[in-house]
Amino acid sequence: MTTDSPFRREWLPAALVLTGVVVMFACAWPAREALGWWQWGVWLGGLAAAGGALWFQRRLTLEELDLATLRSDIHAKQRQLAVDETQWQAAREAIESQLSEHSERLDSRERALSGKLLTFHEWMEFPQPLDLASHSTPTEQELSRLSRQDRQLEELLNVETQRVFEDILSNKYVVEGEFRVKLVRDDLLALVTRVARIYQPDVKEPLLETSMAQVLRSASRVCLQTLVLIEQLPLNVKEYSFASLYGYVRQGVKAYGMMRSSEPYWPYFNSAYYLGRFAMGANPLTLAAWWFLGAWGKEGAKQLATQILHRQAMTMLQSVIRVIGHEVAGMYGGDFRHRDPNWLYAVELTELVHRFPASRESLSHALKEVGALILRHEYDRVYLYRALAAHASAEPERYQGRVLLTAEEKMAIARRLERFLATFIHGQTPDRVAAWRKGVEDRLGVKLSIVARGDQRNLEAQTEEAIRSLASFLLAIKEREPEQLEPLLHKSRLFEDLPPAQQAQVLATLMENPPYFFEQPALDPASPLVNKYLDDLASLAAQTAPHEGVIDEVLVDVATYLRFDAKKMRQLLDKKYVALLAERLPSNAPEKRFPPAVARAVLDVAPPQEPPKFVYGSVSFEWPEGTHAPSFPKSQNWLVGIGSRLIVFALGDRPVLLWRADGDCTAERVRGYLAGDVKLRGGTWLGDVRPEQPTLSVAGPLIASHDAYFKPLLAMCTQSQTSI
Repeated sequence: MTTDSPFRREWLPAALVLTGVVVMFACAWPAREALGWWQWGVWLGGLAAAGGALWFQRRLTLEELDLATLRSDIHAKQRQLAVDETQWQAAREAIESQLSEHSERLDSRERALSGKLLTFHEWMEFPQPLDLASHSTPTEQELSRLSRQDRQLEELLNVETQRVFEDILSNKYVVEGEFRVKLVRDDLLALVTRVARIYQPDVKEPLLETSMAQVLRSASRVCLQTLVLIEQLPLNVKEYSFASLYGYVRQGVKAYGMMRSSEPYWPYFNSAYYLGRFAMGANPLTLAAWWFLGAWGKEGAKQLATQILHRQAMTMLQSVIRVIGHEVAGMYGGDFRHRDPNWLYAVELTELVHRFPASRESLSHALKEVGALILRHEYDRVYLYRALAAHASAEPERYQGRVLLTAEEKMAIARRLERFLATFIHGQTPDRVAAWRKGVEDRLGVKLSIVARGDQRNLEAQTEEAIRSLASFLLAIKEREPEQLEPLLHKSRLFEDLPPAQQAQVLATLMENPPYFFEQPALDPASPLVNKYLDDLASLAAQTAPHEGVIDEVLVDVATYLRFDAKKMRQLLDKKYVALLAERLPSNAPEKRFPPAVARAVLDVAPPQEPPKFVYGSVSFEWPEGTHAPSFPKSQNWLVGIGSRLIVFALGDRPVLLWRADGDCTAERVRGYLAGDVKLRGGTWLGDVRPEQPTLSVAGPLIASHDAYFKPLLAMCTQSQTSI
């Protein structure tokens, strides 16, 4: 129907008439012979009725004609709007592309200006290269404590940034339309106090424990670094009033508040700001990150442009909190600035350049490397620049990276130093490389994968040194005698690699000069001997008692020193313990695979000359009624058969013997519908001194045959009547 037609067809009556015609035809067709020539009347009448139905229509009213006209206009406008929207979308994408290019150029100019401003302020006030002359050298225990406190500080700053974010978002610092500086001051003092209590928890008023000189120097550095941060912003923010500056930061907080609907604020922002310990690049919030945030807005290009200011405001908020926290930590936590992995790497890099002949290539790349690091104080960067330019040492021996750094950080520093040495350092004589390498290994406690040119030892000499290290492990750690070395070393892969004549020579040398102090071998981490040495070390650790956790940690430290993954070393030790116990158990033992902690304990109580007969888990104790029973979880109790003895121990930090029987116990089978158990009576309780003795219950399996499972245990005990 068009808007020009004044009629509308009535489809419902037409449909009913057509339906009646079809029904009439369907009924008349089977009776056409009986109807004869009368059927033609039926056919013609039906066709006339069907044709007439097509003319069923009525004249539209004026209101209906106006409504039809409006609908037609709306459809035409909708089609035009769709065309306009397509054109607008194309124009919007073009504008966004142009804004993106402009923002990239703005970021580039911002970084250049930031570098110039930072250089200007650094050269305005040089720091003392090292402020350690008036302090005694801290012990390893003190450094470990300070390192833990540094990690607590980082966690506190994360929490404080989140709290300030929430306070600004809720407009806490504006009361009755007026910005209250007092609230900011109170929160700032609370932050300083919380940071101070991390390093001096026993002091009631930590702010009273500092001198005026310390406070003024720290306040000066905070003000200067905050001014540098503000001057990096695209607007003239340093001229703002406090109220205007607060409004500027709050706008950035509100923009970033939209993120909380998809993920928590702080983990995202912190990972973007402090991305890794060796992050490359000075601008941690990339264009991609804030473009993603800008895409949440509904105003498109306008939101994209204002997002630049929001990003800078949030960066300033987070940076100011970190600057204050780090300065307070420097006041109360000693040499906080120099307990940073980035600083330790930069010092070692400066020492590397100092130890070898100067060249344009090594100096330029070292300056770039130091410039890209995130240090806890920018003045330290200037000190490193000066040392590099003067080809001087940064005195890395003053810092104990062996204690401060984690195993992963040590390996990361070692890899970067190795790569820098191989790529940019000239004049690598064997003596220079050996002297520098020894110093780094002593300071970091990790082995470098470097072979000095012309100083490669033959494989047999390295193998002999590794075997001597294995012998020192057996004598010093496992407390064996020199006469016991030969049968133990014969089982090692390194010893088998030597020819028989050299094997005899090595043993003779060990007998003449036994290594009673554990010595780590000077193997190159890339040498194929490292894997063999660590495998032999783990095998000897499993084959010889005692099997204590502290010994395993010593071996993990050795593996870390040789640049072997600590997690893999622990897995290797566990594998050796489990495999050795399975090997010593007889063929009829009900189980042969146990957790590593159980394997260690069983190997300790069962000497090689008297191997275990079986090991059962899930042992519980049933005490007489009214007895105050000690608490030992069923899952931690294990029963071991050794010779004619039965022993029950509980796992923990160290295995604890709980019960023992020397052929003086009886066993009773208790059958169940799904699983049964064995009850042991007799023996002696060793957990503490008490007159009562418990009954032991050893649970059986759900699937395996109980007769076969308990056969070794029942063979050692006098059996009583089986109960059901």
